[in-house]
Amino acid sequence: MRRFAARWLHAGATALAVVLLLGGQATPAAALTTTPGDAAATAYTRDSVRAATWNMCGEAGGKYASEAGYCPWRNGNATDTGRKKPNGSPIYDYDGPRKKMEGVVKLIDERNLNAVLLQEVCAGTTPGDLYGTSHLDELAKLLAGKGWSFASAGVTRPDDSEEPERKDSELIDSEGSNCRGDALTGTLSVAIAVKGQITWKSENDFNTPVGTGLSMSSSTILCAEVAGWESHLCSTHISNFNADRYKAKDDPNWEVPISQTTAKAYYDKQIDIVVDTVKKFPSVVLGGDFNTSNQETLQPLYTLMAECDQKAYLPNDGVYNDAVNEVTKLTRTNASLRGDGGYLSYDITRSKIDYLFSTGGFTGCDSRTEFGDATNYLVDASGQPLCQKTDMVCTPDDDAYSDHTPVYGYTQGGPALSWKLDGSATATTGGTAGLTGASVDGTSDWRTAEHGGALSMDGRVDAAVAAGGPAFDTARSFTVSAWAKLDANAGTSAVLSQDGSRVSGVILFYNAGDNSWRFGLPRSDADGWSIDQAVAPGAVKGQWTRLTGVYDSATGKASLFVDGTKKAEATHTARWRASGPFVVGRDLVSGVRNAGFKGHIQRVEAFDHALRDDQVASYSGTMAAPTGENIAMQGPQGELSQGCHQHPGTFDNAFGTAGSLTPTLHATVRHPDPSKNVWAEFSLWDNTTGTQILSLGTPASKSTTTVKGQGTVSLTVPKLSPGHSYGWRVRTADDTTNNTPVSANCHFKAPAA
Repeated sequence: MRRFAARWLHAGATALAVVLLLGGQATPAAALTTTPGDAAATAYTRDSVRAATWNMCGEAGGKYASEAGYCPWRNGNATDTGRKKPNGSPIYDYDGPRKKMEGVVKLIDERNLNAVLLQEVCAGTTPGDLYGTSHLDELAKLLAGKGWSFASAGVTRPDDSEEPERKDSELIDSEGSNCRGDALTGTLSVAIAVKGQITWKSENDFNTPVGTGLSMSSSTILCAEVAGWESHLCSTHISNFNADRYKAKDDPNWEVPISQTTAKAYYDKQIDIVVDTVKKFPSVVLGGDFNTSNQETLQPLYTLMAECDQKAYLPNDGVYNDAVNEVTKLTRTNASLRGDGGYLSYDITRSKIDYLFSTGGFTGCDSRTEFGDATNYLVDASGQPLCQKTDMVCTPDDDAYSDHTPVYGYTQGGPALSWKLDGSATATTGGTAGLTGASVDGTSDWRTAEHGGALSMDGRVDAAVAAGGPAFDTARSFTVSAWAKLDANAGTSAVLSQDGSRVSGVILFYNAGDNSWRFGLPRSDADGWSIDQAVAPGAVKGQWTRLTGVYDSATGKASLFVDGTKKAEATHTARWRASGPFVVGRDLVSGVRNAGFKGHIQRVEAFDHALRDDQVASYSGTMAAPTGENIAMQGPQGELSQGCHQHPGTFDNAFGTAGSLTPTLHATVRHPDPSKNVWAEFSLWDNTTGTQILSLGTPASKSTTTVKGQGTVSLTVPKLSPGHSYGWRVRTADDTTNNTPVSANCHFKAPAA
């Protein structure tokens, strides 16, 4: 961390509008302007990030519950190692740091997370330390062999001094305050843990003053790139100096007490740095402790990104309860103490000061409030009689890992199930992979000449293709989509469904009685035909049609889209979970397989969330900008960045180095029509000389490979100049148009000769 003790703001700074930075209950923020995220309506082109943010209070100070800075499992239980310190006293191992990280792993496993954004943890090893452990080391041990990697950025405590920044791109930062106490070693940090390879990180320090009597640390925003991910990740911890308005000036050189205007200026400056940082990434997930419940002070972030706990994703119907603005911080207040420092009584103030944001929007969010420390620490028979300053034996509840609770959310992303159904095994994910042949009895087969390849079905239910299990939870929000073409003599035909015990939980089908397409959701798993249906009349046989069904469980609305346009809507509130297999080509009614499809089906996909209307329109009719832009890089971990951002980088490592002077550029392209040939056009320029090498729309810019519908394409570029810096971007093209969105600019360096 680059540290500067000199003040960059003063009490006499230009006056700003005074806004009290609250630390209590979440302010209603009637004037707050929010965004759902995914402004381009193309989140379906990216993988979902399943992330949590959690302040672990891992380096807090108090040794018993009523002492300032107490946090559960800072030290934990001590075990004599048999080794001695230089002064002859015993060296103990403490289980507290590992216990905290066991809580993180429990959250990861329970919620199937692939990223965790942490604050107030220790990382690495303090030089010269002979004992103690760090939280990240313990987390790495617990996740060993599971493909996780880690990055950290140091934080400086308010009573510490600046430390020069190393010039190399160390993933585990060593510049910041050393963690205190025998149980801990390493640097006080914010951190990122991710299931994948971190290829690059950056730090943007806030440089708030230290050593001037202020009560809060000087922190940073840490960001990371992950191999193969479209989204960047950022973790931060914002300091709120409002309490320093009342702090005594115990040292004549101290800055405190400060004015409310100065406290706000310090806070706003940190938010400005965070905003400027996240703006540089095309897609980003940001989490952290923002030390305020006044959400209006975070308006610059709410304008840019969706905050996950601002909306309900499930109905509040007594079965599914999805509160918004949930608690993330538990603070003991109004305490009455005994003479030995133990608690006689106290209140617990619950507030929201931790937030999870994403540019891509969310499909779900929750605060795992059970993981906050609500332990009964009263020093009496009902509580803990030894929890005072003499004995200092305070035992947290089993799931009490921190005085903060984790906030986790899932960003909008691509389909949970995607079957090309074109006769090939490629691009088949979710449920059943390798759909390369006909069904068991041979009554369906592949027609490679039909719409670029499609599954042909003759109306018999045995021709259906079934997954090994469900693709989504029918009691929650979901989206299903397929291309379908009815034969001229087709009767009632189910395009797709998901089995319950007696009836399908969802059916996308053609109804021969009134020649309509229908999106139906049965009201219970029972015999008979009690169903809520969105009905779109005017189905055309012999014509390929794009069908999309969307169910939003929070609103109870079921919508049917035909060729990207909403044609019908129904209300469905009798939610239940169909836990049988996802099926293409039939449904289930009264326990009997029914409505075998007669015609052709192609590109079947299912999402575990409800697509918005604009997302359905884009998904059905737009060639979105290519994704997965990448080039093979060489160098150590942390210097392999694809450079698809505007960030200059803290260590001059913003862009990776290509493996050769003739690198191959790759991108994933997708056409909304699976029958269309599609490719990429690449633009390449020399940043060092300003020379354009490849221009969009020229023959040389076209990828050397073409795919049908979707796939990965590539282009090997002309020989580059050694050591030069290059930029490139790419767009999707087909036979009819090249006026399509262009990807973000990416950058790399050519290797030396």
